[in-house]
Amino acid sequence: MSAGDTIVAPATPFGYSGIAVVRISGPEAFSILSSLTGGRNFSARRATVSDIKDKCGTTIDRCVITKFSSPSSYTGEDVVEISSHGNPFLVEDIIRISCDFGARPAEAGEFTRRAFLNGKLDLVQVEAVSSLIHSKSSENSRCQQKILHGSLSKILKKIRSDLIDLLGSFEYQMDFSEEVVSSEENKHFSAAIENLLKTVIKLKDSFYLGRLLNRGATVVIAGEPNVGKSTLLNRLAGSERAIVSTVPGTTRDTVEVELLLCGVPVLFVDTAGLRSPKDIIERAGVKRTLNILDRADLIISLTDNPKGKHINHKTKPVIRVLNKSDLNIEKSPEDGIIHISSLKSLGVGKLKKAVSYSLGINKISTDATYLSTTRQHSAIKTCFKALFKALDIAGSQVVDVELLSFELRVALDAIDAILGKTTADDILNHVFRSLCVGK
Repeated sequence: MSAGDTIVAPATPFGYSGIAVVRISGPEAFSILSSLTGGRNFSARRATVSDIKDKCGTTIDRCVITKFSSPSSYTGEDVVEISSHGNPFLVEDIIRISCDFGARPAEAGEFTRRAFLNGKLDLVQVEAVSSLIHSKSSENSRCQQKILHGSLSKILKKIRSDLIDLLGSFEYQMDFSEEVVSSEENKHFSAAIENLLKTVIKLKDSFYLGRLLNRGATVVIAGEPNVGKSTLLNRLAGSERAIVSTVPGTTRDTVEVELLLCGVPVLFVDTAGLRSPKDIIERAGVKRTLNILDRADLIISLTDNPKGKHINHKTKPVIRVLNKSDLNIEKSPEDGIIHISSLKSLGVGKLKKAVSYSLGINKISTDATYLSTTRQHSAIKTCFKALFKALDIAGSQVVDVELLSFELRVALDAIDAILGKTTADDILNHVFRSLCVGK
């Protein structure tokens, strides 16, 4: 990959459509445009109709062309966008001819990588681009749009600025002052670090809800055979996704349905009944059920016996549900049991509400700003730990300014890593590869 050459790629998916967009970016973009159009002149940011021609002067298509001059473009380079008819063969021809005139095919995420390298986006905004492209709900799209427009970057840059100010004070203490840090200065430093810590804790804690919006959650329906797990899954899905039978052990493999609950993609998983398996296939199904329980965010423990035992899990929250309430006059003697009838759709709405509350979906607001990637969360935890140590040092009777300065530098490095200022190349490559070729 070279940032000094000119790249070309389709910016719309492959297939037949009303229009398709081809994007060209780099120092030769306008020269290539001139070659494609027979030397025509174009005004910046003004859509213009023009024929696209090959080297022999043969017209390939009549297109709408817009050019963007550096640095006022997505990548910060000279950019040309060609809107052609949405025939994949025409798109391939335009890209091929652009390459004949000096461009090369772009790699995955290369346009956005150039935007990052040219200071148009930081790494947090790049990840928002990726999340926006792959978003499964309008709620997550709105949250990612906020991040793309700088809401999270603004918070992180304020933390960074405050850390630099504090470090400047400590550097002065170490370089120019031979006096011990006074108790008044101690209080000032401790208060400043504590305020930073509050902001960082709020960001760190936002990751769970951000991850829910961005990646969703997994809810596993588990219980003994023939208690109505598959019927419940079908009722939740609103269609016959799982085979329902009175024969115990019908479900041998997991069946999955993804639903949106308040904008959060929730994967409901129907599992094989938990009992002593009768054959090798059922044994494999039970083993798979036990494995997926460990990966679940929430477990729905289902039974049709008012006195039946429910699943307990050491680390996962469990909603206990009694099914077939239309047939069972007797209610469960235990508190906190949700009574439903999957067949009659009784109590299913209450169960969905309980799932939403157990996962914390009800706390999500599209007005808030969340961390939404594991990379961001890992770095903010490093920042939190460093600031926590710094606060402890600042609270000592005799403050070791050098050690305090070291912890604040660790915190600063963590913030820089989130923004992409000091991020390793392998992490950068992973982030940009998650984008499509034309982005």
